Amino acid sequence: MNNIYDYLEAGFKIFGIHGATDGKCNCGNDDCKALYKHPVISNWQNVPSWSDEQIETFEAMGHFKTGFGVLCSGFLVIDVDARNGGVPSFEKLCKDVPGAADAAFVVNTGSGGGSQHHYFKLSEPMALVQAHKDYPGIDFKTSGYVIGEGSLHASGSAYETEKGYPQDTDIAPPELLSLLKKPEFHRVQVDGKNIDVNRENIIELLSYFNSNCSYEKWIKTGMAIHHALAGDGLDLWDDWSMKGEDYPEYSQVERHWHSFGKSANPAGYGTLLHYAKEGGYCEPVTFEYDAPSEAVTLDCSSIDVLRPPGFVGELTEWINAQCLYPRENLAVAAALCAVSSLAGMRVTDELDDMSANIIAFCVAGSSTGKEAVQQAYLKILKVAGVHDAVHGAFKSEQELMRNLIRHQAAFYSVDEMGIVLRKLENASKKGGASYLEGLIGQVMSIYSKANGYLPLSGDLKEEIKTIMLRDLAKVSRQLEDLPQDSSTDTKRARIEKQKDRIETAIDKVSEGLESPFLTILGYTTPITFDSLMGFEQATNGFLARAMMFSELETNPKRKKKFIKHRMSEQLENKIRNLYAPGKFDMLDHDSRVEFTGSKDVIPTTDEGQELLNLVYEHFYTMADEHKGKTGLEAIPRRGYEIVSKVSLILALPEGVRTAEHIRYAYRLAKKDTEGKIKLAYSTENNDSADGLAAKVLSVISDEHGETQGVICNKLHKVPKEQVASLLAQMTEKGMIELKEYKNTKGRLVKKYYSVA
Repeated sequence: MNNIYDYLEAGFKIFGIHGATDGKCNCGNDDCKALYKHPVISNWQNVPSWSDEQIETFEAMGHFKTGFGVLCSGFLVIDVDARNGGVPSFEKLCKDVPGAADAAFVVNTGSGGGSQHHYFKLSEPMALVQAHKDYPGIDFKTSGYVIGEGSLHASGSAYETEKGYPQDTDIAPPELLSLLKKPEFHRVQVDGKNIDVNRENIIELLSYFNSNCSYEKWIKTGMAIHHALAGDGLDLWDDWSMKGEDYPEYSQVERHWHSFGKSANPAGYGTLLHYAKEGGYCEPVTFEYDAPSEAVTLDCSSIDVLRPPGFVGELTEWINAQCLYPRENLAVAAALCAVSSLAGMRVTDELDDMSANIIAFCVAGSSTGKEAVQQAYLKILKVAGVHDAVHGAFKSEQELMRNLIRHQAAFYSVDEMGIVLRKLENASKKGGASYLEGLIGQVMSIYSKANGYLPLSGDLKEEIKTIMLRDLAKVSRQLEDLPQDSSTDTKRARIEKQKDRIETAIDKVSEGLESPFLTILGYTTPITFDSLMGFEQATNGFLARAMMFSELETNPKRKKKFIKHRMSEQLENKIRNLYAPGKFDMLDHDSRVEFTGSKDVIPTTDEGQELLNLVYEHFYTMADEHKGKTGLEAIPRRGYEIVSKVSLILALPEGVRTAEHIRYAYRLAKKDTEGKIKLAYSTENNDSADGLAAKVLSVISDEHGETQGVICNKLHKVPKEQVASLLAQMTEKGMIELKEYKNTKGRLVKKYYSVA
């Protein structure tokens, strides 16, 4: 390539790049993803200024046959990535910064669509940020490398000159350098507190743990550096990574790094801090003795259960933005289930060996917006590429097992779940619909084996194997019927992959199921659900394990000027990164939904561990009280499990469970436990005053009130006079209070609220 001499004459340092054959890199590693971007030499970071003889030798060896890399050291290359919003960002940059559009040498990259490299010189070494929050889709590269003009791209196109020559490269405009100058400190948030950190802080933390670690921890470390330094720190992550035995090529490190920039993953400084503390790091002591410090408490009075912390909160906000009617409790359920489904297979809890799968019920009135929440949840799973493992109904025990053989995970999103449960209950009691018998027991067995092993019965093995052998024969015939020419290569590859999956699944039938991962998000109405929540179901059955998310308002008012929000590209990338950290742009959407290898253990901070002990004591005491009072002690006994699971889910994106996660989970579990106790007690004792009082408390809260007329309708078999007497008695005891206000028409309205 003659282009290399133009670059050398302009003062650039270059090196050869591997080509590719049949879609695989010529480096020899079949898993290499850096097609036409993989350096031929391993120490490319330290290439010298080659002599003419050396360049001729490299040319003769074929180093530059398909392309070459160009070191960015001493230069600033504005890398505009059209696929990730770089083109409109560059247009904005050119308007905001004088001279940004005046590069004398510009190259169109092989990916097309407006992707470009704009070259500038640096008059002196300086520290510049690689990414800027105002200009997504642009990398400002002063380190690493770019691919030179004339080189081939994986798309089949070549890098072509848009403007000028390498020798024309001018000094970067001062306004641009001022914009990109690295701040001395970056503000980060750790456990709800703001602190300022710099590169030296990050380097110190990295010195306390090494890169001979799991892939998950390695990726989380890179994400945390990127987040803590606002896109800076690739060199820190690469230097730290190079000390590990499994160090990949720089091109792979850089590829992952760019994916972090696209997803803005929430792993941050707190993640690094925890890893460092595990290695012996101790934060500097800054306090002055004044008085004995307060003990860790479970105070959660300021926590809003509708606003979860971290990424779960971000997903909740997006789901809410899809709903014409306020369905905020349901949005929390969908967000928790989504994060559980996408990341839960990879992790376990270091304290209790708890899994991150959950069962949640969304309880809301008919025609009040459940469908919008369900569609938002399905959209999230589709974006992650796991839609093949999503199911909309329970048909039989055999079908449930087949789903879990085809994929390690089964994500159920079931409409009218209350009606489904009633059918199952009737099948069990009356002996009808035999294909449904035993299904709930099987669901519970699978649900509890997410960190274990589930053997299969002999009959079930043979039945499922027969069906799958039939599927295998069908795809084998499809392969035989395909013409043997290049026009069918893509279809053939897809069918062969499907055949491999079926053969793998058949083998799994004989082995049983290892770590089957089942999540359920069900939707139902209060009328259907409330009647199901009896004593037996609340204490021993399927419903006892589930979390209940209820919308008490059965006539919600539509949002004014409502416009459904589209999912941003950044949120899409963050969702993909949650499912496959550091690999979201490499996903094979035809692959089996599974996790292989050792699970990542989610650590818990010291304060978090203290809080979990308090959580256990609280629910133990609560269960002891109900043991003699209502007989519903089984409900609060599951309170700790709920806190453990929810806090684990909240911690999944960051990789560390904190006190903030546990306090939120405790507040949510407390609300859930109290709600189920009220509902179960009222269902079982619907003729007693206590049962009726519990029913009243189950339809109102300290934030949601109802009129006496509405409460009478909820207790429709109870005479109005008796309801009025009951409400008066509950008001006198301080259980509820009557509030008055004027509605939009100026009329006086009286509603009963529970006392917080």
